[in-house]
Amino acid sequence: PHCACVIFLHSTPKLSEMAKDGKDEKGGKGKKEDKEKEPEVKKSPEVLSYEAIRDAVGMINRSISTGEERFMSRAMRNFGRVRRGLTPSSLAQSLTLGFEEGDARLDWLKSAVGDVAPMEMDGAAADDTPKEPAAEASAVEPEVKIYLQLLVVGYLIDGKKFAEAAECSTTVVDLVSQNRRRLSNDLAAKAFFFYSLAHELIGASATIRTELFAALRTTTLRSDEAGQTVLLNQLLRNFLEHNLIDQAQKLASKTAFPESASNSEAARYLYYLGRIGAIQLEYSSAYANLELAIRKAPKGAIGFLQAANKLAIIVKMLLGEIPARETFTAATTRRSLKPYLALTQAVRAGDLTRFSSVVQEFRSTFEKDKNYTLILRLRHSVIKTGVRMISLSYSRISLVDVAQKLQLDGPEEAEYIVAKAIRDGVIDAVIVHEEGYIRSNEVLDVYGTTEPQAAFHSRIQFCLNLYNDSVKAMRYAPNAYRKYLEKSDDGRERAATEVEIAEMEEEEGDF
Repeated sequence: PHCACVIFLHSTPKLSEMAKDGKDEKGGKGKKEDKEKEPEVKKSPEVLSYEAIRDAVGMINRSISTGEERFMSRAMRNFGRVRRGLTPSSLAQSLTLGFEEGDARLDWLKSAVGDVAPMEMDGAAADDTPKEPAAEASAVEPEVKIYLQLLVVGYLIDGKKFAEAAECSTTVVDLVSQNRRRLSNDLAAKAFFFYSLAHELIGASATIRTELFAALRTTTLRSDEAGQTVLLNQLLRNFLEHNLIDQAQKLASKTAFPESASNSEAARYLYYLGRIGAIQLEYSSAYANLELAIRKAPKGAIGFLQAANKLAIIVKMLLGEIPARETFTAATTRRSLKPYLALTQAVRAGDLTRFSSVVQEFRSTFEKDKNYTLILRLRHSVIKTGVRMISLSYSRISLVDVAQKLQLDGPEEAEYIVAKAIRDGVIDAVIVHEEGYIRSNEVLDVYGTTEPQAAFHSRIQFCLNLYNDSVKAMRYAPNAYRKYLEKSDDGRERAATEVEIAEMEEEEGDF
């Protein structure tokens, strides 16, 4: 033991010297590396935009060459980000990735984008930029041309050039119809989306309804779920824009919305179903669809969330309920929901005069939101709320006083409204016709009725639906099951090898 300690003590200085030498070497290397580092060159927005487009084109070519759809899906998922970063020079430069110089289509696209100066490439982007046009026209994939023209359509829509966007989108849809591969389903769906949007912006959405139906039939036969999702939503939007509610309801009832649809498309579909149900007096199903649409909508879709919340507030009041205060205090919707907050306060108070003044004050806003006709239906809800408050406040009150409080024409109209409220279960009272008054019955224990059971059932149903939607929304890696097959194959091969080795050992023993 003493020898070991001595050896350890004597060896310690050597170890410390080695550690110091190592630190010096590392420090020296670090200093050299710091000296070798060069300052990063900040790229201009045009260069960043061009590189993003070039990467997307590369992913599309890779998807076609490998036959894997995930690269195409990735390129289309980044479409919105690429579109937001577009500049005229980067878009004009990127068109050479799919079109030859001198091509008539290239000249038209550049003229639609606008005459811009050539983009100056700096840094590594200049080295990667092709000196000449991408390739011969025969070598360029049709999907690349479709993608580049979709960027042009998006840029024209953002620049308020709706006529040029509609013309370009028509050409893109024709190109999609001529070149349909299963790998390009997402690309075709985006093309039909812009086709419908551009024609809607120029007021010609009714003229393309036949083409949309033909495309829906083709996508259904091809089991193209991405195309079905977009086309169903665009057709429902088309019908609602022209107030063709019955046709929209028939289309929704006779078609099946794909379960694999993205959350944004599912939210749109549920919103359209909610509006159809609200117009057709199916308030319960309409509110359920609107609630799901708000939950599924992306957090960045502020405009959609505002429209869905406005409609949901009206439908909830038509159901006889008052929306929660938190609905109007969200940061993204607080300002746009101010007219609806005033409307809700009037309905909650049961004040018909206040309700009428709010409707007249914000009529232009309600008409712009296309909710004015639904809001006019709330007059009956205001009267019902007033009748309920009167019933709770008075055990006995004359019909003349009811008409005066509700600002009705006379006791006859008050009697009719109270009778309807009793039949609908709004109040528990009896009308004494001989003496002309209303007598409210005693309030029973609510826990002795089936109301708690119904509330519990609705909450359980909501939890079960949320669980099922969460399971369906889970993503699994493509071909993930193969690793388990490979493991089992390796196990079988290993077992066979062990059997062969055992047989060889037995043969050697026998020998």
